[in-house]
Amino acid sequence: MSVRILTGVACGFLLMTVAACETVPLDAPLQVSGVAGESFANDEAQCRAEASRIGQGHIGKTAAIGGAGGAIVGATESGDKALAGALIGAAVGAAVGDIEVKQAQRNYLVQCMQQRGHPVIG
Repeated sequence: MSVRILTGVACGFLLMTVAACETVPLDAPLQVSGVAGESFANDEAQCRAEASRIGQGHIGKTAAIGGAGGAIVGATESGDKALAGALIGAAVGAAVGDIEVKQAQRNYLVQCMQQRGHPVIG
């Protein structure tokens, strides 16, 4: 495998690791800066259900884009490396897509709760 592909893979995994460290999962407890009201639990359940629908199909799209990019980089080296680049690119793309979806879901949950008047900070 070429140095260019390996460098790209290493950079991709480094970026995923940094982003994953900052990503709070959707099912993690909410942080509040005050007293939760009576409707907190009901609103939280509704907001979590809505947030879980965010990003459906996004992971597959980013995997396809990553795979295409990896194939192009690999093809500049040789035909054999195009397949390896596509596979690596697809894996990195899927992982990046997963992180993006998790961040979007969590952001939606927090904003949904804030819009319903709850003192949620994260």
